[in-house]
Amino acid sequence: MLPRALIGDIKPENWLGFIDAIYAIILTLLLIELPSAILDLIKEYEKHPELHWILLNSFALSLFGYMAIFVIVYDIWAHHRVVVIEAVINRLNLSLGVFMLFMSSLLPPLYHIISVIKHEFLTKEIGSSSDYGIIFWDARLAVYVISFSIYGCIALIATKDLRFLRRQGDVPSSRMVALKRLKDSSFAMVIVIVLVGFLALSGYMSAPVPLVIIALCTHLPVDKIMLQLKRRIIPR
Repeated sequence: MLPRALIGDIKPENWLGFIDAIYAIILTLLLIELPSAILDLIKEYEKHPELHWILLNSFALSLFGYMAIFVIVYDIWAHHRVVVIEAVINRLNLSLGVFMLFMSSLLPPLYHIISVIKHEFLTKEIGSSSDYGIIFWDARLAVYVISFSIYGCIALIATKDLRFLRRQGDVPSSRMVALKRLKDSSFAMVIVIVLVGFLALSGYMSAPVPLVIIALCTHLPVDKIMLQLKRRIIPR
């Protein structure tokens, strides 16, 4: 790596444009898959017109799934921006940020695999007992593990930086509030992903319902709800 003496100190504004571009590419790659999925369904309908409703069902499931992944990646981008702006600039945080970018880039191809195999299940071209069933389960597990890892990294950064800044003292209250909200939000998402992932992989929910639930939770005040439940269960 180039020494900082040559490139200067890394500032938040140097990273914001970079992460915005990366997440824009990730979302673009996600949406690029939709036209090909629609064309595949049209070709399938031409071969098997009797599967009309099954193919429509497959398209609807794929559409909701892609929409859910889009919302989840958008939420990760929003969290990552707050990390860049408010977190302490050090080597560990920068390394975790790069890791988060890489893990996020894996979500579109993984969901494309899930969508394709789900379509094959619906049209009965492959059986659930085949190797594709194992790949389907593994791909879903990978999506939950990746999402858990990303939000876990965000929670780790926010938690340790809050402790560090409190020891430092003389820190703007707005920064402390932002990091605390970041910590609560990311921890809430970690819990949601664990619960939903467990139910999904245990067979209680089928794709894309688990991802839709996770996506909905990104737009609900789940962190505040969990804090209220915690205060009722463990009153001070």
